Amino acid sequence: MATDKLFYRLLKSYAAAVLKLLGIANPEDYRASSFTFKEIENRRDMIFEKQDGEEAVLLETQGYDDDYFLHKTVVGAMLYCAQNNFRGRFHVITMFLEPSQHRAATRLAHHFDGSSGLAFQPSVFIFGQKDISELETLNDVRLIPLYPLCNLTAEQVRMLAPQWAAKIKAAAGLTEKTSVDLLALLGGFVSQRVKNLSVAEINTIFGDFKMEDTTVGQELIAMGQIKGEALGRLTTLREDVLDLLTTRWNPLSKNVLKQLGSVDDPVVLRSLFRALLQAKTRKQMQAALDAVLGNGKNGH
Repeated sequence: MATDKLFYRLLKSYAAAVLKLLGIANPEDYRASSFTFKEIENRRDMIFEKQDGEEAVLLETQGYDDDYFLHKTVVGAMLYCAQNNFRGRFHVITMFLEPSQHRAATRLAHHFDGSSGLAFQPSVFIFGQKDISELETLNDVRLIPLYPLCNLTAEQVRMLAPQWAAKIKAAAGLTEKTSVDLLALLGGFVSQRVKNLSVAEINTIFGDFKMEDTTVGQELIAMGQIKGEALGRLTTLREDVLDLLTTRWNPLSKNVLKQLGSVDDPVVLRSLFRALLQAKTRKQMQAALDAVLGNGKNGH
């Protein structure tokens, strides 16, 4: 889901800001990482472990109904401790976009002799119940991309988005790269609340911005989350695919470059971009190329 990718990028790049939002003391002392539990390939959203090894925070974000969300979360917490020999204080936080998603998660308790003394009670954060002032009072520009998820209507999000973008642009101490990254994330979350936005509309709302030139924008366009006219041009499409390939799997083999250079169909290039977004390893990347391009025998 697009929301999952947006959250992951925000959590990975601006962990301290999110921990501040969640009320964690000394948020700058934690390092963030996503974690896969090897035994069952159970991937959890984000682990924040304090540098002294005494505390860890497992944050799980949820943007749809899942009856067994809490079951998967408690399994993840236990496996992290066992797999990493972690004996410190472990804090589990679940973050939902809407109250309905929290209600859908079946409560669980481990029963021993008829009792429920080990009931699992994580901290709960629900964006749909948060007034935007709760985020604004933290005075952290890195949290602005999350403003659209607060208790606002789609019309309010669209009306306020130019102000949020202006605050990011005017923030002191940000590098140009960070500013662009935060604006792209803001554009992504705005598109979650205001449906059927095009790249051109987001660029106009933000003023003098090129959403299609950002990695976030390109991913959302490829997923169909926002409409992107720029990706319709053959040269732009090929450049986007090449940029994605070199960013993740550089250096590229001559065979890969030959396969890519042989394609002159925008539809094929769009399909390839989507497939490559899902690839995690070089082997999966090559499989995606072969599947979309016909193993170099597509006739182009």
